[in-house]
Amino acid sequence: MRVFLFLTLFFGYVFAVNVDDVRNWDQIGQYNRICQESVRNLFIEEQNEALANTYAKACLKMDRVNELVVPMVMLYKTKETRENASLYSTIVFQKKMLYLALCDGVDISYIRTPKINYILSEIFDKFVEKTYTKKGDAYVFTLDDGEKAELFIKEEEGVKKMVVAIYAGEKLSSIKIYW
Repeated sequence: MRVFLFLTLFFGYVFAVNVDDVRNWDQIGQYNRICQESVRNLFIEEQNEALANTYAKACLKMDRVNELVVPMVMLYKTKETRENASLYSTIVFQKKMLYLALCDGVDISYIRTPKINYILSEIFDKFVEKTYTKKGDAYVFTLDDGEKAELFIKEEEGVKKMVVAIYAGEKLSSIKIYW
């Protein structure tokens, strides 16, 4: 039993994530390694705003918008971090309002939010401005960069998910799924 406890503690220490690991992953663009529970636990434990912000940016790059909630609550000490928290909360709000409009038919055309350089934000703006065409149950948008995007709801295992399919020309270039 002692050997098991020792090995557990030893491997926990050896494989623990630290701030330098996160900085290195950020520099080389390994955002999937940053947007993990271990990093979230680290910035919460250390109350490290810089790390919380790095985590939020990485999760945003991975389109894991729901993960923005924890860091945006922590980002309040400086003007810069409060601005970032505001941007993250705007993206979460836009996602929730689009989901509400698509799933429940709620009119959100009166809502205006700040312009943010993020695909979901661009689609939100175009949706509330009604600059789209309908194709069956999908909303088709022409994005600012000339690409096309489709927004629709897909149900998987009883959960309605919001899907954004992005096309470069006629070819599907990426799919983003939110719920």
